[in-house]
Amino acid sequence: MPVKTIDVVAALIERNGELLLARRDASSDQAGLWEFPGGKVEAGESQQAALVRELQEEMGITATVEEFVATSELQQPQRLIRLHGWRVSGFSGVIRLQCHSEIRWVSPADVMSFELAPADIPLIDQYLKRFSG
Repeated sequence: MPVKTIDVVAALIERNGELLLARRDASSDQAGLWEFPGGKVEAGESQQAALVRELQEEMGITATVEEFVATSELQQPQRLIRLHGWRVSGFSGVIRLQCHSEIRWVSPADVMSFELAPADIPLIDQYLKRFSG
């Protein structure tokens, strides 16, 4: 039986030299872990469009999606999750939490000191190589 592949997008949202981390709430998969916010790509949707929609739904913001950062893969028993990270240079609106318990603005160098969801780790690695310093 082929493993189901799920494409997910994540936003590395920048503001004043910091990145936004969001903590997954108690009801979600990987509860309590920190992640870059985002969500599933729907059929026929571009990654950028999915990210704008997800950030609107999850946080009430309208994002400016810049360039692609990296893709990481997380193999789970029933599915393969492909996480595509995108740099978001700004947004309009005020963040309202729907599926996260808290958010933090963190310097990119400090992101790894948080307990990150496993698929997000390669994204910050690539981000640091390409956009920091």
